[in-house]
Amino acid sequence: MTSRRNFIIASAAGLAGATGLARAETRPGTITRDLPGVALEAEPVGRDGFALALGGGAAKAFAHIPYLQSLDELGIKPKQMTGTSMGSIIGALYASGMSGDEIREYAVDLLTQRQSLLKRLLIDTGETWGSLFNLFRPAVIEPEVLFAALFPEDLPADFSGLEIPLAIVATDFYEQNEYVMREGPLLSAIAASSALPVLLTPVKRDGRVLIDGGFVNPTPFDLLDADRYITIGIDVTGSTIENDGNIPGSFETWAGSFSITEHSIVVEKLKNAAPDLFVAPNVGRYQPLDFFNIETILATVDKDQDAFKRQMEELAEQNR
Repeated sequence: MTSRRNFIIASAAGLAGATGLARAETRPGTITRDLPGVALEAEPVGRDGFALALGGGAAKAFAHIPYLQSLDELGIKPKQMTGTSMGSIIGALYASGMSGDEIREYAVDLLTQRQSLLKRLLIDTGETWGSLFNLFRPAVIEPEVLFAALFPEDLPADFSGLEIPLAIVATDFYEQNEYVMREGPLLSAIAASSALPVLLTPVKRDGRVLIDGGFVNPTPFDLLDADRYITIGIDVTGSTIENDGNIPGSFETWAGSFSITEHSIVVEKLKNAAPDLFVAPNVGRYQPLDFFNIETILATVDKDQDAFKRQMEELAEQNR
């Protein structure tokens, strides 16, 4: 394979800059450019198309959507995708054939029309509060019931119905390792990957007890086929949390601790092998459960899209 040269492009608020990777990990021949939250790792000569990894981060993962819209505008369709937690949800929607615009419209409508949201959860499904929320279960919310109520009706029931091959990451609770799902029922795979302890009940699948994949592989770019495709990893574990000088509350501490764990895993993975293009939008100011701030999160990332599209055009040109 043609020898690779490194490009590292990162803002101070991006993950690479926050960890010192932006400068310390560059090798001889590195070209450094000033584009926010974007790091380009390799010269992608001789590979056929793009592969995309979408990381977890709960509500912060809405930041993926503008990047999908940019890919659509450029006429680029990934040939392979991976996703963890909320990244698996957005990845499944995109892999099913929905456009970035359609995903954005669907998500915004779902979360800004709260009466309609409650109707979908309870009336349309025939469910009760007790079937969705139960303090006596291992966690408060039953994820498969929740997602079945929220997802588009035409989402494929099985991986085989997806237009783009997708791998979804969960954590095997008892084996304490990564479990990757590429076939079989789609809904249970997404539910398992997104089963954040305390909030969402663990999922039994394939003889395993599975919880949120963010504990083992928050942004699964390492599962992409880097020999065949130009690889893109979008990480939304967040940059440095804004310090207001106050001691965080119990919930903020719990949520922040999970984000710190995910961030640390991604940092160590980048030291070993980075995707060709690593993107870390500045979403550290948002909390994992800021779902009703979706429009603000989207607007934060919209302004980075011109830089992202320039980098994608450069990658595509190098691959011709």
